Amino acid sequence: MDKTYTNGSDRTEEHILVCLSSSPSNKKIVHTAAAMAAALHARFTALYVQNRILSDTSDKKRLEEHIHFAEKLGAEIVTTHGENIPVQIAEYAHLSNVTKIVIGQSNAKRSHFFSRAALTEQLIKAAPDIDIHIIPDAVKSEIYPKKQPLLYTNKPSLKDCFLTISIFAICTLIGLLFQKLKFTDTNIVTIYILGVLLTSIVTNGYLCSICSSCLSVVLFCFFLTEPRMSFQTYAVGYPVTFLIMLISSVLTGTLAAKLKTHAKISAQLAFRTQILFDTDRLLQKATGSTEILSITCSQLARLLNRNITAYVAEQGTLSKGQLFFNKKETPAEDILTEKEYEIAKWVYENKKRAGATTRHFNDAECLYLAIRIGNNVYGVIGIPVKKDSLDSFEHSILLSVINECALAMENSQNAIEKEKNAILAKNEQLRADLLRAISHDLRTPLCSIYGNADMLLNNDTCLDTSTKHQIYTDIYDDSEWLIGVVENLLSITRLNDGRLKFKFTDQLVDEVIAESLRHINRKHDNHKIIADCNELILARMDVRLIIQVLVNLIDNAVKYTPAGSTIYIHAVKKSAEAQISVTDNGPGIPDPIKPHIFEMFYTGKNTIADSHRSLGLGLALCHSIIEAHNGKLNLTDNVPHGCIFTFTLPLSEVTLNE
Repeated sequence: MDKTYTNGSDRTEEHILVCLSSSPSNKKIVHTAAAMAAALHARFTALYVQNRILSDTSDKKRLEEHIHFAEKLGAEIVTTHGENIPVQIAEYAHLSNVTKIVIGQSNAKRSHFFSRAALTEQLIKAAPDIDIHIIPDAVKSEIYPKKQPLLYTNKPSLKDCFLTISIFAICTLIGLLFQKLKFTDTNIVTIYILGVLLTSIVTNGYLCSICSSCLSVVLFCFFLTEPRMSFQTYAVGYPVTFLIMLISSVLTGTLAAKLKTHAKISAQLAFRTQILFDTDRLLQKATGSTEILSITCSQLARLLNRNITAYVAEQGTLSKGQLFFNKKETPAEDILTEKEYEIAKWVYENKKRAGATTRHFNDAECLYLAIRIGNNVYGVIGIPVKKDSLDSFEHSILLSVINECALAMENSQNAIEKEKNAILAKNEQLRADLLRAISHDLRTPLCSIYGNADMLLNNDTCLDTSTKHQIYTDIYDDSEWLIGVVENLLSITRLNDGRLKFKFTDQLVDEVIAESLRHINRKHDNHKIIADCNELILARMDVRLIIQVLVNLIDNAVKYTPAGSTIYIHAVKKSAEAQISVTDNGPGIPDPIKPHIFEMFYTGKNTIADSHRSLGLGLALCHSIIEAHNGKLNLTDNVPHGCIFTFTLPLSEVTLNE
């Protein structure tokens, strides 16, 4: 009966693990595991344990087919490496909370009593707490277990043969020298064992190591034992010495070759892991799809040691390909043709892999993979594999890097969308603030105008002259306030939208100040306004807008200071600028409010003397107008109390002709 596994809750979580191999029957095992995972609604993982480098092309091709088949059935592909396959499978199963393992079982029989236990028997011992489902292989064999050939590497090259012969020629010469120097046979034997070790290091595979072991015994017997140049020997113990020497050499060479193979696999794993770490680190700093794609392709070119093509999705279409070089000798025109682009476009539109080594467009030069998360495709990457196919480990790392790229692109897209939404939210907030300000703050003067007008219409004969004059004055003041608000609102809207056109002219500052005072409403009669501009100052400005700035600043001082206060308007030359300040001796502005006074719709908590609330547009408009004149508007305190608003304008250049 199946065991039930829980992960901190009562809900059963099934995890099916199938073991991948290059066996012809492995496809059937993967299919069975996939059906089991679908029936149990379980997580599905396909594991390949690499314990040697596959040199057989047919084995490589079958393994790739099985990996792609498992991926097509929804499996998560995981690749690891190690000498002891059952232990590696058991360790991964325990770390990943696997509940069921599906593995193939050969029908072969043990050849003798001392034969090593089958992989399934070793796996049952290594993972006794996990359900193991054994699927019989379709291919039968007479020997059990089916052993991997000891010499699984390709035939040795001429270079390997030359190195082997050279090493043992040197060992023989050294042995002859040792004999002449009366060294013992033990010293000579160690020289040949050292030669076996050197051969294992400088050559590829086991074949040269085994041959060098036999060659060392033959050379020692032929050249260094009496009678020389013969395989006969006078010494009684030499046959035993030869046998021990042969066994030692074989073991030494085999172990050295095996360690070299695993060291190579470990070095590849470390390099590929470093590539993954570097890619993740670089993608975290990248901004924008183009930079993300560039980093990904550069890392893949470094990882796979081949050129990479990339196509980025822009506004619903696939851009033209970019080539990222690693092998300079590869002609770019072979993988950036119109035919290859059409295949990449098909991958983008259908969200499926295509190209070389696939069922779709397998005559292509590249394997094309979509950079996607879910149904969102951000681009396509092409890897040339027609002449040099990817191994399973490279394929696994490739998918990991592409997934990292897709995740980074999605995060970048989300950041852009978030920024757009923030801008929209800010605009909506400004619009809401404006509507709220208009609905609340314009209601008071409008109601006042409506009430006063109604009183005049219905009670005109009952009102004396002084009362009528007061009512007319109130209607005028409220209307003037509304006109000022509307003017500020229209000006700041046009300025922000870029529709406000500037007409710069050279103007005398004292005349501009005098004109602005004529626009101040009648309420300034309760305040003393002093203009101080003793020197002629010619400044470059849009006179209409600068008058509006001065009107707003003076009106602001009138509103927020009690009756009888004094307001100073002062203008001086400072460096290459005209400096104009509006000073009052009112209560001043609290420090917490100062950083916000130039923000639109910010009104603070100050109370206006005439009970009208400000919309918070006046100072914001002044700030924008002065910035458009390349000047600055600042607020400082007027000691002991009050405020000083100071703005600058560029001086005009005057040429005097005598």
